Amino acid sequence: MKKILLDYINIIGYAFTGLIFGLTFFLLFINFYHFEELKYETDMTSFNATTKADIESKLQTIKNNISVYDQSTYTGNNNIYGLNNVKIKLESCVEAIESEEMMNYFNDNEISILDTYNLLRTYNNKILNNCLVMQVKAMFNSAAVATLPNYNIIKPYVDLNADMLITSLSYVENNLENSDHFYYTTSNNKNNFFNIVDDSYYEIIGNYQDTLDLLVLISDWYRTVVTGG
Repeated sequence: MKKILLDYINIIGYAFTGLIFGLTFFLLFINFYHFEELKYETDMTSFNATTKADIESKLQTIKNNISVYDQSTYTGNNNIYGLNNVKIKLESCVEAIESEEMMNYFNDNEISILDTYNLLRTYNNKILNNCLVMQVKAMFNSAAVATLPNYNIIKPYVDLNADMLITSLSYVENNLENSDHFYYTTSNNKNNFFNIVDDSYYEIIGNYQDTLDLLVLISDWYRTVVTGG
């Protein structure tokens, strides 16, 4: 009886060990499979070349607009502290956008979900935080800048658009961070995962371009203030 009981215990133990090994193998297989998914890349050669050219063109417009002001030669009637503030803030934004860390993304031909996520994180830090929050919104809360012509007209527009840009990519970040639940169990899931890579990248770049358009508008206003005053 004791021997039979021991045999049953051994059988149960072997079965349990087999289940553990089976589950371990399954998890390893799933992790390997998902690792292969994460390596999926999409070709962005043409899109990145066009995007980089657009960014460089808009940056040049901003540079040209802010270059019309030089404190040492300015003879107008506008508050020079306000003019200096705007120029310094816009120059800081240009520096952030032109940084190697940002521009390197547009030199890549193949974009993976990790590249897309890293782009979003860099864009959030460099452009949305360091430029829109720390420079643009701070600029339009300056008492000196508030003395410049048409400040009351442009400020509400800038505030509204800056706030929208800062928050509009939250859902993209959530989708990227939660992408690990997509597996190739069905064709639909597979397509969803691939779409996350493509769609998220296009959404980030669209937001990026809208940010540059806002900076161009601010620089256009600045140029008018300097040359008209």
